[in-house]
Amino acid sequence: MNKPLINERDIRKSLKKRLLEIRDEKGQEQPQRCLTSNVISLDDITGLPKDFKNYTSDLFKRNGGISGMVDTLDILRTLRLHPNISDGGEHLSYDLMNHLNGFRKKNYLDETNGDCLTAMDKVIELYKENEHGEDLVKDIEKVLAHTDPTPRAKEYLKRCLNLIKEK
Repeated sequence: MNKPLINERDIRKSLKKRLLEIRDEKGQEQPQRCLTSNVISLDDITGLPKDFKNYTSDLFKRNGGISGMVDTLDILRTLRLHPNISDGGEHLSYDLMNHLNGFRKKNYLDETNGDCLTAMDKVIELYKENEHGEDLVKDIEKVLAHTDPTPRAKEYLKRCLNLIKEK
């Protein structure tokens, strides 16, 4: 007579499947997990405040972090005032898109209360708190409303909006 054998792997698999079903029935989202491989530090999110780089011969901008985003969007908003930028803001928009893409699927460990938040939520929060930034989505939409950026630059900015909304 053969006895049916259940191994530990099958038990774990069915238990995990049932727990996921229960969580779906309750309508709960899966909590974020802060692992060393997917956590970004607050310094990487904010960037260095006085890290100015020479973008063109007469234009300086900060690289990385919230400060870099504020500078990039400010330059794109006032593109007609910068005749040295001949590409219509394509390079700036592309850099902004890649910078935002670096926060996608990353988490931020809030050390004050021990919560694990998505990095994009923290970016949006810190952008609002910046003295020159209002709301990241609204600022990008303002740049999209201008006629100065090229169509390619606008496509990069639309992708930026998608990255923000995807979180």
